[in-house]
Amino acid sequence: MSSQFNIDNSGIGGTPFLTFSVDPTENKDFTQADLDDNLTACVVSDDNEIGMGADGNKLFGKVVWVSQELQPGTTMPALCAVQARGVARFKYVATTPVINQMVEVNGEGKVKKATADADIAAGGHLMRGQVIAVDEAASTCDVWLG
Repeated sequence: MSSQFNIDNSGIGGTPFLTFSVDPTENKDFTQADLDDNLTACVVSDDNEIGMGADGNKLFGKVVWVSQELQPGTTMPALCAVQARGVARFKYVATTPVINQMVEVNGEGKVKKATADADIAAGGHLMRGQVIAVDEAASTCDVWLG
């Protein structure tokens, strides 16, 4: 069935945004250049702190803004705003995410298909973010964060 309309749910239900400090670890922080390159997938790295995490970590949300204020003695932003619910669009790396399955971070600002894990807690799921759309040409996927 063809349609004259394009479905684009990116950002729907995403507000309010949460404020966090940025992980001061080199290559795990977020900069404006990362956001410009659509490297936005984040994890909670410490108390009220967001970072890129490590390959296979649980996705928390999407960094949508970084402050111009820098951490003392660095070139890293001090604060960021995170979309932690609704639909977020992320760049992905192989293995391509699958509709109705979950994603995890790759530790470099992108997501990937969540790996299987025998240690899923009773009543829960280790990963977060159900894939609702995949654009293989753009290497992006839309994820329902909850």
